[in-house]
Order: sequence, then structure tokens, then C-alpha cells
Amino acid sequence: MDGSQNIDVDGLRTSLQSVEHLLLRFTPVAERLLLDFRTREGTGPGVALLPPVDSFAERLRTIERERPGFPRPKRIHVVNWPLRVASLERLGVLETVRNRLADMDAFDTIGSLNETYERLLEIEREETKRAIEGEGYHTIWPAETRGRRGG
Repeated sequence: MDGSQNIDVDGLRTSLQSVEHLLLRFTPVAERLLLDFRTREGTGPGVALLPPVDSFAERLRTIERERPGFPRPKRIHVVNWPLRVASLERLGVLETVRNRLADMDAFDTIGSLNETYERLLEIEREETKRAIEGEGYHTIWPAETRGRRGG
């Protein structure tokens, strides 16, 4: 279940109908979802998972590598998505993206979006499992408490 969050989903859906590109950041998934609606002769819109980076300049380079031949974005539209990845589907965000891509006759990109979404779900499951098992995480409570009374 997702936590209580104030998210303007309608505003996001409206933005998705007009922005050139959007980058979605998830918790705890390190990868970012790039939705790039720009096109040029012979190249349609694109969807990609981008690795985490340490700077804006690095982010621009990852976008350029993923979308060669397109001009460097002057700004990056970033949305911090505090809910679970599956909420993108449940709240209609992916439907908005699919509809825009369909309007662009970019049906191959819809397939790529679906595959990328499934990969994000898998990454989130793996990360949740690592957190539960403590792999790569430090707990704030010890596994056993010494000198505990009653139980």
C-alpha cells in the first residue's frame, strides 16, 4: 500500500500531454524513467531507464547517449514519484503516456514503455527484498535485544 501523499496526478497527466520529455524519480529505485516525446525524421519518441548520476551535466550526457541526434535539453522536467511503481498504472499515468504515444503512431514505443514498466516493477521488488533481508542496508534496531525483560 502506498503512503499518504499529496500528488497532483491530474496536473501530471496534463503535463504529460504537452512536455517534450519527463524524468520520473522513484523511491527506492535508483534508476530514472525517461519519457521523451521528441521526434525527428526516422526517429520516434523514446522511453528508457537511466542510471543514477551525481550531477545535472551527467544527466544530460545520459539523455544524449540514450537519444543521440536530438538537441541537448535546455531543462529537464523531473517528477519525484513518492509512491510505488505500480501506482503509475493504477492512477492512470501510464494510460496518459500510452494515449499520447498512440496519437503519435508510436506503437513500438508503447511496447518499450510496457517492457520498461515491467523492469521497474522487478527492480522495485528486488530492492524491497534487499531492504527486508538487510542486504546493503543498516538496521536501526538490532536483530536481538540483550537483557530484555519478559519475552
